Amino acid sequence: MSEEIQLLPTIEIGPDSVKVTRLALGMMGLAGTWDPNEVGKENIDRAVNAFGTAIETGINFFDHADVYGNGACEDIFERCLEEVKPDREKIFIASKCGIQFADEEGPYRYDLSFQHIMQSVQKSLERMDISYFDLYQIHRRDPLTHPAATAEALNQLVEQGLVRYIGVSNYRPSQIKALQKYLRYPIITVQPEFSLLHLEPMDDGLLDYCEETNTTLLAYSPIAKGVLSGENTTNDLQFQLYKHLRPVINEIADQKDASLVQIALAWLMHNPAGVIPIYGSNNPEHIKDAAKACSLSLDRSEWYRLWTAARGEPLP
Repeated sequence: MSEEIQLLPTIEIGPDSVKVTRLALGMMGLAGTWDPNEVGKENIDRAVNAFGTAIETGINFFDHADVYGNGACEDIFERCLEEVKPDREKIFIASKCGIQFADEEGPYRYDLSFQHIMQSVQKSLERMDISYFDLYQIHRRDPLTHPAATAEALNQLVEQGLVRYIGVSNYRPSQIKALQKYLRYPIITVQPEFSLLHLEPMDDGLLDYCEETNTTLLAYSPIAKGVLSGENTTNDLQFQLYKHLRPVINEIADQKDASLVQIALAWLMHNPAGVIPIYGSNNPEHIKDAAKACSLSLDRSEWYRLWTAARGEPLP
């Protein structure tokens, strides 16, 4: 494959105005399993094909976490890089740490201690066989670690050249400010759940914080775990909310000859905060379909109709 990547529309993030695509590919399902022992040739081939499709489509932003597939997703990504051979300097690789699954040492928990972060980043880099992360994110707030200890680990990672930029996930504005106080470098991204069926960032001050500080919001679960694609009916609460939205999103999709996924992603991208949806799939056709959302236009009336329907009640 050529090392030249034809990008989708981009947005500039961080103090260095790095250009990343308006759509990121989430790596949580890359391995196709949460059991590393189940990974075989079929899993690897599917992952390589999905990654190659994303590169060909123009996506340059790839979002991992050390817990995805219990490490298998980062392992397989090394094979993706080896097989597809993109120019490393032209792709933007992100990962996260801080979650620990239940084991003989304790229950499901969070750990943002200095030692855990330093060990986690080294393990992730080794799994991917890369020398640095473009973005390294704290996955969830650990109430037993003072933000000063977390910040010192992140500071050192930047200064050692192992991490270019710092981000957080599942943080409230007050928690971001507490961590930023001890950092020598800016937090450039925050990653909450955000979709037409999960509107909290619009109400809890997070979007306002992003606009105030020029922090980029990365929206995970942008199609509400498949509910907004019309395929997942098992999430009872979100599927109940979807009943209010379904006729409106179907109508607008029909009018624009677009998929439901494209409408859901485009709605997020039209927010003036510069939201980047993180779309998760290892299906090449789904990736190509989602990428078309970057060029889909919604007018003000359509955007508000979708928001009102998603709320399930009129605007105040």
